[in-house]
Amino acid sequence: MGSEVSERKWGVGELLSRDALFAGLPAAKLGALAGACRILEFDPHEFLYRAGEPVRDAHLLISGTVKRAMMLSGDTEKIVELVQSSQLLGIGEVFGDAGYGASCEAMTHCLVVAIDLPKLRAMVREDLDLSWRVIQAMAHRQYAIEFDVTAFRQGVIGTQRVLDYLVELAGGHPGLAGETTVTLKTSKKMIAAQIGITAESFSRSLRLLSENGVIVVEGRKVHIQNAALLDTQVGNPGQRLSFSRKAKSTGGPAGKTLSPGALINLCGRTRMQAQQMAMDWAMLGQNIAPSKAERGLRRSTAQFEQILGQLAELDPSHALGDSLARVKDLWPPYRDALFSTETPLDKAEAVLELSEDILAALDRLTREAESHANPPVAPYVNIAGRNRMLSQRIGKLFLFREWGVSLAAIGQRMSDSLSEFEANLEELKRSGVAVPELAAQLDEVDALWRKFASVLDPDVTYASKERHALAVLAEGERLLRNVDTAVKLYERLAR
Repeated sequence: MGSEVSERKWGVGELLSRDALFAGLPAAKLGALAGACRILEFDPHEFLYRAGEPVRDAHLLISGTVKRAMMLSGDTEKIVELVQSSQLLGIGEVFGDAGYGASCEAMTHCLVVAIDLPKLRAMVREDLDLSWRVIQAMAHRQYAIEFDVTAFRQGVIGTQRVLDYLVELAGGHPGLAGETTVTLKTSKKMIAAQIGITAESFSRSLRLLSENGVIVVEGRKVHIQNAALLDTQVGNPGQRLSFSRKAKSTGGPAGKTLSPGALINLCGRTRMQAQQMAMDWAMLGQNIAPSKAERGLRRSTAQFEQILGQLAELDPSHALGDSLARVKDLWPPYRDALFSTETPLDKAEAVLELSEDILAALDRLTREAESHANPPVAPYVNIAGRNRMLSQRIGKLFLFREWGVSLAAIGQRMSDSLSEFEANLEELKRSGVAVPELAAQLDEVDALWRKFASVLDPDVTYASKERHALAVLAEGERLLRNVDTAVKLYERLAR
């Protein structure tokens, strides 16, 4: 039933004041309420309470994840909700019933404040502000239930349900630009059960949202790309993307034709992947986060080859012609070098130059795709894509520079890349002023770019070269996600 925690470790009043329901209460009232509370800790799979038990306490979740569920006929469990943010659990039961209709189980280690129910109910009756907050919390819960029921009855597809779940997890109101990161603290199977789909459908929906540039999945972390949530194509910053019907093709393998912007984006993505491969290879050679680097190298290689195959299918008239053929000629020796068993440092200069050679060929391929596009915004898909690639090329050059490889050539290439990124960004910012979410996204990119550029130079605050490299790579990944979103916005505008 949970173990009580000493108040010397946690201040009850402080914990209560962190929750929106109790934040800002007068000190005297907050103190009186704190006197009627206990702080409890629950281990995973320990029950806070079970269905049918009398409601004696209100439980305020402070940290951790809990599952509220009830048993249906045939021993079928129906998950009512998964809660992993601070809130009063089962608020309808707390104020509307004498017994619990659903059981509440800790899914992770949880910290909970148990509030004496008669004391809380008396305070709600006496305090108009607190009672209004309770009404708002119950209304929010009622709205969520109605939305879920309507979505279920109207056959809203799984992808929309997953997107709605992630946005709700992020607080319901993501910003106009940048990204909002949420963590999936329980299993996909359990989340899928809550929103009424299968675990397989949940995984497919995550992939579709990723392909549409709406999210970036990184293990249990999901980076919601705020600007990509909006339907930029219609130019209405208040209109969300909808997956209520079959999603339009955005460059995935399902269709045989692509919009001009999508084709430019697809070709341009290979430039970025070719640089990522060299980055991951250099990380492996220098034993920097080797497990992550190995996964990244294999993933980028598979995605690169998949896109090459897709481009061949999409180009029956050979419009990309010699450009695509040149890439296919350069790819085998580059791939062989990346997976060679030779000592990495002995192969480093060759890998670096091969990565530059294939980059030139891939850039030509992307410009060829751009040349066949009519919309005036299409060139900006390429420019934004160049910056996406440059964010990774700069990281690549940094790693090889720190390794002591081709120092003279790297210095000039690094300088050229930094200057080009800056010039491209200024041109993009001039082009994006008419689209609010695009302008805001480019401002976000600008801020992240300056932070990324600032960590490239050696600094005494980094205890080792490895820590410096990890800092550069972390900022580069954050910059990449946000530049990639800008590319996606331009692609939509180019349709």
